[in-house]
Amino acid sequence: MKVPYRDFDRLVSFFSKVPGIGSRGALRVVLYLAQMDPSKIRNLAKALLNVVDGAERCALCNNLSFSRLCWVCSDEERDRSLIMVVETVMDLLVMEETGYRGLYHVVAGLVPSIRKIPDREKSKSLSMLLRRLDGVREVILAFPYTVRGESLAKFFHQALLEKDVLVSRIARGIPTGAEVEYMDASSLSYALSRRERL
Repeated sequence: MKVPYRDFDRLVSFFSKVPGIGSRGALRVVLYLAQMDPSKIRNLAKALLNVVDGAERCALCNNLSFSRLCWVCSDEERDRSLIMVVETVMDLLVMEETGYRGLYHVVAGLVPSIRKIPDREKSKSLSMLLRRLDGVREVILAFPYTVRGESLAKFFHQALLEKDVLVSRIARGIPTGAEVEYMDASSLSYALSRRERL
């Protein structure tokens, strides 16, 4: 959606590339920002620059961090015998909401990619993980049940088979609140095969 003001249009174009926003959503965001108090916008710009200039990756787990170690790796209360391997930082943040209190290992970027993760990036990530296995009793693979997720699970599982560590994977099946009639056959089949005795 083209706007006849160059800077305005540049902002709309920028925000429309953010996952989940789209062109109309981007236009709404820019219109909202345009009517905000200028001091609030300056604070927003300052926070954005601080994030862009200060964000790095944790030296241990590859999580988003603003120092050498992220808030998870530097938390002494964490269960250091558990490492959950996630694809992205967004996945880590979602898993934090479950109450999980172990450590993490982030394979790729900050948000999910539609592209395949390059073998070089996977190998580098695996090397980081293997260096951390001392004292770890379980590695949980928390990848989505997609083609990319299956590929990642297979890659990490095969690499960890030789190590003295239990490897598990998060379950799949029918989500809470979902109607059976709207579920895909693969999820239903898996849920049926993993049914629990009551």
